[in-house]
This record gives sequence, structure tokens and C-alpha cells, in this order.
Amino acid sequence: MSDTKEMARFEALAEEAYTRIYDERGHNVKDCIEDALYNLARAVDIAQMRGLTGEVERLKKRIAHIQGVYDSRFKKKT
Repeated sequence: MSDTKEMARFEALAEEAYTRIYDERGHNVKDCIEDALYNLARAVDIAQMRGLTGEVERLKKRIAHIQGVYDSRFKKKT
């Protein structure tokens, strides 16, 4: 599988996991976020290995966005 296809596969898995957070409850939400972030991190790894700086930047912004949504909407406030 080409690097581009592998990155797209990881990104698609991440987006599926991110979408599931709205259907899940409790601890399962955290699992979905962790899956999304893990898969995006794998895509970032591939982009970094191939020197695709634009893709790295785009994927890192997506990671920050997903983490921000989780923190503001789902993370328990203490």
C-alpha cells in the first residue's frame, strides 16, 4: 500500500472514531477519542517520514481540533 493510501486509511479510521463520540456515553467516548488521536498520529508519522510538511501541519491541526472538542464538550470538569 502506498504511503498516501496508508495515510488516508488512518485518517478515515480517525474520522470514523471521532464521529462515534456523539453516539457513545461515558468511558466509551474517551475510547473513541483515543482511537481517533492514535490513528491521526500514525498518519502524522507517515507524513513526517516522507517529508510532507503540509500534511503534517494539516493533520496536527486536526488533532488539536479533535482534542479541543473533547476537552470542551466531553471531558469531566474537576
